[in-house]
Amino acid sequence: MKNKEADFSGLEENLRCTSLQDLIPAGITDVSLAVGVFDGVHKGHQKLLKTLMAQAEQYGSSPVAMTFYPHPRQVLDPEHSPELLLPPAEKNRLLHAYGAKAVITVPFTKEFAKLSPEEFADLCIHKSGPRIRSLCVGSNWHFGAGGKGNTVLLKEIAEKEGFHFEAVPELKINGETVSSTSIRKAVREGDLQRAAALLGRTYALFGTIEHGRHVAGPKLDHPTANLQMDFGVLPPCGVYACRAVYYGHSFPAVCNIGRAPTFHSYGDPNLMRTEVHLLSGGTDLYGVSMKLELVQQIRPERKFESPEALKRQIYLDVEQASQLLKA
Repeated sequence: MKNKEADFSGLEENLRCTSLQDLIPAGITDVSLAVGVFDGVHKGHQKLLKTLMAQAEQYGSSPVAMTFYPHPRQVLDPEHSPELLLPPAEKNRLLHAYGAKAVITVPFTKEFAKLSPEEFADLCIHKSGPRIRSLCVGSNWHFGAGGKGNTVLLKEIAEKEGFHFEAVPELKINGETVSSTSIRKAVREGDLQRAAALLGRTYALFGTIEHGRHVAGPKLDHPTANLQMDFGVLPPCGVYACRAVYYGHSFPAVCNIGRAPTFHSYGDPNLMRTEVHLLSGGTDLYGVSMKLELVQQIRPERKFESPEALKRQIYLDVEQASQLLKA
């Protein structure tokens, strides 16, 4: 699964702020700026945002986060681009939740990628607009064509332009550097607790409910909604206690991620499905956008000798998920 291609027409209105100049109509005249891709808005990013908030308080400026869409590697190396952890709108929401008064989402294009570090700084920071009072980035952040721009150059620019600059060191938890890559690795290894520790919240998948094969309801007594995943990476195949979040509300649920071996993958060897069963009862969810928070694996997926045997196990899975989510 690769993330959807960039389409700004479908993003929320506040994601259409694409430059510092767009802040002027909102009356923002002095800015403290944090810049990064921010995929995941994990604890490392949260550390950067805490620095941003401290700078904004010190200089009496508005805290602003600048990010990019699509992910640079989706443009520069699409065959090897990472699976993004968050939809743009969710990333925007979290950046606001951690203190950003405004979020600038710069469209990352092939032309933009060709800018030299100096041209990048001119376009993103120096053009007429709110006054930059301070700037912070991660200590290993690189920018401009070939990633040749770094914190040394930003420090020189800051000294020349007269604003404060800070390179924020990477965060380590239990000796592991917090990054989107480390979170994806933890999830693929089935360590949801480690992923949650790195994120600072429960790991989640994001997607849209689509029509499935209509088996779980009639044959297994547990109707499911089939989640077509758009953002996130899948953990190992198995049954998970989870929470389904849609329309602004959270519902206890159990989900199966896997290949339906009891039904011989319906004849499709490449089949991989995420089927969600709401513990409070089903409703028509087709076309609904859903965040699926994965709390804990209940058991690995396995092939049962018959649909009846699987049905008996599902009752046990539902009961265990219910108990786990009450804890």
